[in-house]
Amino acid sequence: MNTETEIETLKKEVARLRQEMDEYRQFIHYHPPSEDDDGQPSAAHLSIRCSIFSLFHPSDTSRSQVNIIGGKTGAFICVMGKDEKTRVLMQVDNDVPELSIFDGKNQYKACLRVEKDEPSFELYGQEGKLAVQLKALGETGLGQVGVCAAGNPRAVMKATEPGAAISVVHDDGHARVTMVSELNNGEILAVTPDMKIGVKIAANAMDGGLITVNRANGKAGVILSNTALGGTVIVQDQHAKITGHLPMALEE
Repeated sequence: MNTETEIETLKKEVARLRQEMDEYRQFIHYHPPSEDDDGQPSAAHLSIRCSIFSLFHPSDTSRSQVNIIGGKTGAFICVMGKDEKTRVLMQVDNDVPELSIFDGKNQYKACLRVEKDEPSFELYGQEGKLAVQLKALGETGLGQVGVCAAGNPRAVMKATEPGAAISVVHDDGHARVTMVSELNNGEILAVTPDMKIGVKIAANAMDGGLITVNRANGKAGVILSNTALGGTVIVQDQHAKITGHLPMALEE
């Protein structure tokens, strides 16, 4: 190879390297030493600008471990297991921050998110179906815990402004038993399949507790209560008219 050929080869090599460097500069930027916004010295550093950034296993460069992805609706960070399936997903999609954990079958197992200013934490069972949900509701920040069976609601415990409530529900989402606590009263309500109150146990009678057993139409059939003069039982017909009571007469 003569001198002219070597020079020509070097020119092509330099041109190729310059083109590669120009392409790299689209993504890699060098920032020389400077001062930050507070006037403090800032060390030299590099910044990388790209929409997808991947980290690979140091001994097996064909196996990705982390993917950082930027999209139109938000950013995503995926941390993979040995099988390259996502185990942890951090994302901010449409301004909704979320941290999710997956099992080896790529199914949800846990999820922490904040949506419409309501933080929630969810646990998932088999086939990725919801098992437990914890939430802080709206502007009040009142807590709520829901327990499910295969994604269907079974029990809800929540705080309310005057106290708290616990409900046991069926697959239709309607409560069958509810316990309510307030400052001056506590109630237990048992509900019929027609969503009528069947039995009510309360602590706000005239002088103590109160038990009401209702008919299918939701009207009281039997009332067991206490007054300042003693205990009483009242029996009513379907029109809420008293048909009998014990004692028959109350003495002063």
